[in-house]
Amino acid sequence: MGYQVIARKWRPQRFEDVIGQGAITRALGNALRTGRLHHAYLFAGPRGVGKTTCARLFARALNCLAGPTPTPCGVCPSCQEIASGESLDVLEIDAASHTGVDNIREVIIATAGNRPARDRYKVFIIDEVHMLSTSAFNALLKTLEEPPPHVIFVMATTELHKLPETILSRCQQYEFRAIGVEVIADQLQRIAEAERIQISRSALIQIAHAGRGSMRDAQSALDQVLAFTGTDAVIGESDVRESLGLIGLDFLAEVVDALDAADPGAATRHVQRLVQAGYDLRQFLRELMAYLRHLLVAQVVGLDRELLPVADRELALIERQCRRFTVADLTRFFSLLAELETQARVAEDARALVEVGLIKLTQLGRLKPLEDILARLEALLADGRAARSPAPPAGPASAAKAPAEAPARSAPAARPPAAPPSWPAEPPPAPPAENLPPEDDARKANAPDALDETDAKALLRRLKALAEQDRRPLLSVHLDAVVAARWQGNDFELVFGPAAQAAEQYVAQPREKLYLRESLQRLTRKAANIVTRLERHPTKGAVSEREAREAALRAEAEGHPAVQAIQKRFGAVLLEVKPPGD
Repeated sequence: MGYQVIARKWRPQRFEDVIGQGAITRALGNALRTGRLHHAYLFAGPRGVGKTTCARLFARALNCLAGPTPTPCGVCPSCQEIASGESLDVLEIDAASHTGVDNIREVIIATAGNRPARDRYKVFIIDEVHMLSTSAFNALLKTLEEPPPHVIFVMATTELHKLPETILSRCQQYEFRAIGVEVIADQLQRIAEAERIQISRSALIQIAHAGRGSMRDAQSALDQVLAFTGTDAVIGESDVRESLGLIGLDFLAEVVDALDAADPGAATRHVQRLVQAGYDLRQFLRELMAYLRHLLVAQVVGLDRELLPVADRELALIERQCRRFTVADLTRFFSLLAELETQARVAEDARALVEVGLIKLTQLGRLKPLEDILARLEALLADGRAARSPAPPAGPASAAKAPAEAPARSAPAARPPAAPPSWPAEPPPAPPAENLPPEDDARKANAPDALDETDAKALLRRLKALAEQDRRPLLSVHLDAVVAARWQGNDFELVFGPAAQAAEQYVAQPREKLYLRESLQRLTRKAANIVTRLERHPTKGAVSEREAREAALRAEAEGHPAVQAIQKRFGAVLLEVKPPGD
């Protein structure tokens, strides 16, 4: 006799041998034991989990010479013929190849009224029943509803949702579940010991993972590994990966390291390695998703062995890497990968899609959720309110400058004209004196601890220099359009010329203002607001009257409860108040 594959050789011969479906086999056994038999059964679930096997076992239990019994003997003619598929009273129909109404009429309807040739029941096993056409279902419906007493239907499907409600309502439904990785690995270990196969536990777990909840697929994968290695060699993880084309956890960990380091070059090189080695990029995406799921589970519930059925070495790797990410990071990564995997299924060339997707993943770490940005704005606004407390007595330098700044501070503004006070918490280190711009060489000689915050022009030059250093060239260019910089109470006001509307709009964006605010705080050790304003040219003689009117309107607007609520919630700044009619 030729070689028999493991999936057929180890097909369960008793209900007790069915792995992972204890509730269903118990229910069927009790029905056989008590005689409470239904005329139609529907087994639904993933492929390779025991649906057809249970249907055949049920047919044997019904027609066994000692039955109906939950423990068929397996030696009587009926049991042996059903096991070999030669029984005249058990008809197994593949609905995928017999979808038409004529097949149903010929095979089922025309023969259902005939008495069994020898056995107790005539059993119709319809596999992949969801493949029947609508007309075939309609033809089957009457027989299924009121079959002869000697007829029992057992139907199996992997897509329960495709069956009509009229069929479902006439059947007892049993939903088979996917089998756990550890359960599959235990069964594979029993098979390996019985077949005298030397294989490590970690290799068995990898094969069980490759089965994706299907015992039959896992047994077929074990056969494939044996064909690759031979039965005399000791089978390890590397043998399983190479024979099944699996990526391997070490490589996946390197990809995650590239995501953590925000290194798009490394991510692109990893894709190149996969292509050169001949791996399926779609399989890579699926395995990366499974690894991210492990990291997410470890982050949420810890290293639970039931939820993380991996080898001990892999568990240590997961523990190390999961600490580098937040739950929000991992869920964003997983969502993007799931979308990418769906697109890769139908793409002719998945390489470009995967490369761009991984590059996008490397940039996700730099994106901040809106809630975090709002929280930072709220914190900065609270710091600004705290900084408005009465300032310490001004020094001689400040007193000397006060008269010169008085006209500017008499401009319409609702905030107090006092200079920004000292930072209430422990200040950060002052910028070194040698970093001052060349124009401040005279002041560098005195080497003050911090820049004089009242020197608005010098601060503007330093802000432009910082923008260049931080690789924000557009911001630096737009700051060149500022024609005047000055302090207005706790506001650092940047005035743009009438023709610089685009520059003013760019600098007024929330992200740019937030950057300037933080940079200004680094330079002055004080929390202050950034205010941008576009310079207007009012007609002569109406300047003072217009400014007075705008000041009154601005004070009225800033005192409005709605405006105050928006400022408190979003850290907003009132930039301009237009009189009615403008």
